[in-house]
Amino acid sequence: MKAEKKTYFRYSILVRREGKEYASWCPELDVASSGGSIEIACSNLKDAIDCFVKTYYNLGELKQMLNERGIALSSEERCPSIFLSEARLGVPTIA
Repeated sequence: MKAEKKTYFRYSILVRREGKEYASWCPELDVASSGGSIEIACSNLKDAIDCFVKTYYNLGELKQMLNERGIALSSEERCPSIFLSEARLGVPTIA
């Protein structure tokens, strides 16, 4: 049996605390999830993205959806990671 050829794409995961939960979001696909910790929120988001991508694949519309979002596919399994951070800065109130 021949192994299925795979292609890969890179996506971002943004996480923010919302009350006692953590919300996670993938802006490239506009898919979101949540969890009780950062790790769980990220894991749940990866599962949601997997379902999202498989649905488009099964509909025969994956390539079109990725192209519409400007997502490039690669034959390389490992992509360099990019880490983002967010901070707050207090400034004087502007009248």
